[in-house]
Amino acid sequence: MKLFSLTLISVICCFLCCCYGNNYKVIVRTGCGKIIAGTEGKVYITLYGEKGNSSTIRLDNEGKPGIQRCTTDTFDISTEDIGIVSKIRIEFDGRGLNSDNWLFGSVLLIDETQKRFQYFQPSRWLITNEEQNTKSVEFEVFQSRPTTDYKVTVETGDEEDAGTDGKVYITLIGETGVSRKILLDHEGKSEFQRGQTDTFYITTGDIGLVPEIQVELDSTAGSQSPNWFLKGVSVEDLKRKLDRSFLWNEWLTPTADQKTISVEIPFFSLTTDYEVRVVTGDEEEAGTHGKVYITIYGEKGHSSKILLDHEGEPEFQRGQTDTFYITTGDIGLVPEIQVELDSTAGSQSPNWFLKGVSLEDLTGKIDRTFPWNQWLTPTADQKTISVEIPLFSPTTGKQ
Repeated sequence: MKLFSLTLISVICCFLCCCYGNNYKVIVRTGCGKIIAGTEGKVYITLYGEKGNSSTIRLDNEGKPGIQRCTTDTFDISTEDIGIVSKIRIEFDGRGLNSDNWLFGSVLLIDETQKRFQYFQPSRWLITNEEQNTKSVEFEVFQSRPTTDYKVTVETGDEEDAGTDGKVYITLIGETGVSRKILLDHEGKSEFQRGQTDTFYITTGDIGLVPEIQVELDSTAGSQSPNWFLKGVSVEDLKRKLDRSFLWNEWLTPTADQKTISVEIPFFSLTTDYEVRVVTGDEEEAGTHGKVYITIYGEKGHSSKILLDHEGEPEFQRGQTDTFYITTGDIGLVPEIQVELDSTAGSQSPNWFLKGVSLEDLTGKIDRTFPWNQWLTPTADQKTISVEIPLFSPTTGKQ
């Protein structure tokens, strides 16, 4: 009797799945071609299956302003059972500001009912015109892709309160496609704690070499440690025997209004080590107890915002030179840096006379000087101040 009941339940479940429809995740990747690659127009999808077609379904971003450039958006939709999908139609209207063009990158369609995924890779501009505000295009299944296994290593910084108990997701952005958004989780274990390195093994469709990843921190579940200092992520393609590092070295800080935050982290093929020397002036009360950060701007890209800190030692005191060693991706020659002074923590010496910064590329043996010779003076309303300092040219004596 018990066996009969279990069999009957299984039959009913199969009948419901077949007759009443499928649940899908639609993962849309928008390209990075130019500043206005996204769209604020409404976006719709229609699925064409072997048993019929779905209705036209709006892909709604739940109050967000449309679809932005260089982003991956995930939508949950349901349809009747239409069988295996062979084609999709994407439609968007050009109504609204910055809505007439859209650099549509790719779609990964995951059938969560039948545990099947299919990939569509148009990688093309969709452009509307004044006579036709709505643009629709159809795409066949790109190909049935093999899978790839990855080893993902996540490193949390050693700063105070660097760990988080929020949920962390990763999306791999490859040269031929994009993975689904994957929860990084060890059941029953505490991940992403201060100074900790966590390793995960994931499987996706074969998306080619991975030049970029997206990391998302979700603190919506009432997290007691909502912030997170992410030092970096390494992604090892176990099939190709290729390991890539994605450096971040910054805080992910959700807010009361936005408890989910995501960042796109590009891959740099090489890393560069720098010696950073910061000189504080000898003027009266020139030193500061505020936090000091540096961002390095190179010809190939820029570093993350990096805290300059020696644990337990007083930095940036009057007449003092402080030396720090940092590592970034290979960003090329450095024509400019940004220095930020943060006095939000109730600093007793909020102001700072910065004489200058010298930056030595230890890899290329290049030393560059960025003189400032001015005060950085936060105010009661703006306790954080940042300045961009161009490279000093010894041939002209000018910055």
